[in-house]
Amino acid sequence: MKVVFVSVFLFLAVSVLTTDGKESSKGLTCEQEVALVQPCVDYLTKKTEAPSTSCCDGLKKIISSSPTKKEKQAACKCLKKAASEIPNLCKERANNLCKECKIKVDNFIPNDLDCEKIV
Repeated sequence: MKVVFVSVFLFLAVSVLTTDGKESSKGLTCEQEVALVQPCVDYLTKKTEAPSTSCCDGLKKIISSSPTKKEKQAACKCLKKAASEIPNLCKERANNLCKECKIKVDNFIPNDLDCEKIV
C-alpha cells in the first residue's frame, strides 16, 4: 500500500524528522503519523469526493499530539516526505484537508509546504 500524505498534509503534505530521527511529535513516531493519515490517500488522489471520518480523525490525533512549534514542524516534515511518495497527489486537496475535515488550525501545514514557517 502506498505511503500517505497528510497535512497535508495535508498536507502536507511531507525531509528530516526530529533530531533523533525517530520521533515526529509528542508520543507519535513518523510511522504512526503516516498510518493515521493512510485513510486520506483516496481523497488526496481524487478517488473519493470527501475525506473519510477515519482520515479526519487521524489528522486530529496528529494535531493534538503536536502542541509545540518543534513538534508541529516535525509532523509537517514527516507528512511532507510521505506525501512526496504518493503518485497523483492533488496539492489543492492536500492544502484544504484541514478545512474539509472541519479542523480549525492555522498553519499546521503551510500551502507551500515549508515546514519551517509553522508558528
